[in-house]
Amino acid sequence: MEEAGTPPRKRPPLPEQTLLPEAEPMAVQDIRDALVIRERDLFLLTDVHGEVPSVNLNGYGLYYADTRYLSAYEFTFADARPVVLLSTGELGYSGEQVLTNPTMTSAEGRVLPRGTIEVRRQRVVEDVLEETLRITSYNVFPVTLDLHYTFRADFADIFEVRGYERTSPGQYYQPRKTEATITFAYKGVDGRKRETRITFSPAPLSITPVGENGGMRVSFRVSLRHRESAALRTVIAVDGRLEAAQGVERFGTVAHEYDEWLRSATNVYADNDFFNAVLQRSLHDLRMLWNHDTNSGAYPAAGTPWFDTLFGRDVCIVSLQTLAFKPEIARQCLKVLARWQGTKFDPWRDEEPGKILHELRNDELTVAGELPYSPYYGSVDSTPLFLWLAGQYYAWTADLELMAELEPNLRAALQWIEQYGDVNSDGFVEYEKRSAKGLVNQGWKDSGDSIIHTDGTLVEPPIALVEVQGYVYAAKRGLAPVFAALGDEGLARRLLSEAAALKRSFNREFWLPEGFFALALDGQRRPAATITSNPGHALWTGIASRGYSPQVVERLMRNDMFSGWGIRTLSTTSARFNPFGYHLGTVWPHDNSILAMGFKKYGFEEELSEVATALFDAARAFPLVLQAMLGLHPDAPGNRLTLVRPRLPSWLGQLQVERLRVGRGEADLLYERRGKRTRVRVIQTRGNLTVDLAPRWPL
Repeated sequence: MEEAGTPPRKRPPLPEQTLLPEAEPMAVQDIRDALVIRERDLFLLTDVHGEVPSVNLNGYGLYYADTRYLSAYEFTFADARPVVLLSTGELGYSGEQVLTNPTMTSAEGRVLPRGTIEVRRQRVVEDVLEETLRITSYNVFPVTLDLHYTFRADFADIFEVRGYERTSPGQYYQPRKTEATITFAYKGVDGRKRETRITFSPAPLSITPVGENGGMRVSFRVSLRHRESAALRTVIAVDGRLEAAQGVERFGTVAHEYDEWLRSATNVYADNDFFNAVLQRSLHDLRMLWNHDTNSGAYPAAGTPWFDTLFGRDVCIVSLQTLAFKPEIARQCLKVLARWQGTKFDPWRDEEPGKILHELRNDELTVAGELPYSPYYGSVDSTPLFLWLAGQYYAWTADLELMAELEPNLRAALQWIEQYGDVNSDGFVEYEKRSAKGLVNQGWKDSGDSIIHTDGTLVEPPIALVEVQGYVYAAKRGLAPVFAALGDEGLARRLLSEAAALKRSFNREFWLPEGFFALALDGQRRPAATITSNPGHALWTGIASRGYSPQVVERLMRNDMFSGWGIRTLSTTSARFNPFGYHLGTVWPHDNSILAMGFKKYGFEEELSEVATALFDAARAFPLVLQAMLGLHPDAPGNRLTLVRPRLPSWLGQLQVERLRVGRGEADLLYERRGKRTRVRVIQTRGNLTVDLAPRWPL
């Protein structure tokens, strides 16, 4: 096998390395019942039983660096599939199945009644994937069992799995085997060698080829007396990751890291156990998505499986939503986004100087130049969100040292807004794709059919989205105190002046006679009057005039928008409404958390409670909703925390907050609802922090 880094070359394969046929084209189908376990940058996606079937159109497999390193991973008895009693991936980093046998025969030919063999399978993901299989016999007589695994590695690019048809194939090699290992290998068109190495302990009875696509069958034979157990251990390593010695406690290591993650966050306890469980699960899931990439930095991946990488918009929004509870997320994300900030003009990747990335991929097709995600910059809102996040992070932490470190990046991003973001020089930030394989729409609703006029026709670029203008406004206002603290009072004053001017022009140009904000202005500055959730972001950012806010809130809460489970992305009256469409009528929890915070800022607590209750009923409440209910407004440079009209919904009677950090200070707070009123008591403050109340949110 060629060593990593050897220039690719066409040649006859070496012995035991016969080229395999090209991988078949794939397209993802339903994965609603899939199980996912993940740690760092390695994840396993299986069916509900914990298997990766040899033939599946669901994209199941073991993934690393945007590549599927195992495409088959199945366990069976010799002549029967096991009966699944329990299957869970609840812990996030570990999965467990409890299996038993159907009525079957042993290796000696003796009939084994159903339910007399127990198989417990536990998998844990750390630097590698480790599986322990413990088999116990409850038969009163000795039995010998033949057990089989089937493995295959297609090394499919994640975009192939999702349906992309590549232009040229890589090279597949026949698996290599030893007494206790299998190594699958592949060389991509990017010249990189990828390997999956599977190690078994004890060594199996046999390892043999199966099928015509490079699959391998691994067979074990175990003999058990009554209530005797045997254990099989399998370790799967990708791209040369060294297997630790047997006995390393991976489960305990990762479990300890999770505990530390939760302990370091602000603690929130309510008198509603389900609410507590949902909130804990939200923090738990953020830890599951946390990447520890030594090259890129630390950040939460946008979503497993298909968006398991760095997305600029997503990490900014997550960071903004969790500042009150875990500001370290924002700190890490600001640094990693600054590292990948655009430096040049590259139409293929929609890159411009100062622009914050949309997406970073490490897949074969991207590295080879067939796709533009290395990184790709086709996001109109990542840059202002990055700037707004920096301002909000400073407001919560007063971390001037990080602001000084990021000052060149902040200035470059502001320069992008002024020089490149305003495509047609009309005072608003717009987008228009340049890359042949880039995104047509570059806001958070980035599907190709999401930005439409009332008649259903697509809005023509360059497109100025309603929410993006709000992000720019909030970014400039939020950064003014930062630059003042850095000693540039002139820029601080200019940012406040520009924000005020943008607010005036926005409310003049985007407001519709129907009493709502336009979704967007098209290339001719014509408003798209479609009723969508986007204008609610204008409340979140504070750019909307207070006088317009009652009409915006009322329109969002009408039955064609508010479904009972949340506010839809698009009105049911729209020509393109589709309740299953990606952005055409579905309810997005993160979008609703943003709208809820907007309602809070403009004083609409009743509507906030309705949205929070809808999300709670769907068991998908996001941390930003909690910040809105508690009314948390920080001023870390001034050592002050302001509580703006705290309001608990009807299903919460009491809520306690411990170790809420603002700058170097902390506060412990107790919220209690009496009827429709919520009282808050400051239990304790530490670090010279002042806590006070205010009747309205400063905009």
